[in-house]
Amino acid sequence: MEEKVQNPFVLEVVTPERKYLEEEVYVVLLPAAKGYLSAMRGHLPLISSIKPGILEFIGKKRKLSLFVAGGFVQILPQRVTLLAERVEKIEELDIEKVRNLKADAEEKLKTATEKDRDIFIKYEEASSKLYILEKRHFVL
Repeated sequence: MEEKVQNPFVLEVVTPERKYLEEEVYVVLLPAAKGYLSAMRGHLPLISSIKPGILEFIGKKRKLSLFVAGGFVQILPQRVTLLAERVEKIEELDIEKVRNLKADAEEKLKTATEKDRDIFIKYEEASSKLYILEKRHFVL
């Protein structure tokens, strides 16, 4: 545990509207394009897209889980910067609203074509949120 206290790094989460947070953290878990990815101080440089899912971190001041709706992440040895389309607190997600969004997206998928990319994105996001809300399964 002593090593953690000596080796925090900066996590910055930015949305199109504002800088959502900037904190010193010890570990970050995020939904990368091909599965969840963790980062700690000293991580090799990496850029990845992220998919809808849970961003979790353990920081100097708190442990937190957030829903992120896609974007990009840059990981550097002393900093992680996440550019997210949208960020929502888990406790603010309404399970009935999410179920309705998923059902609506499923209905639209029946007649969707390859050009209807936004419908596929809405379905993936609603499915991810619903899974998270029903299972309440977090790693950190």
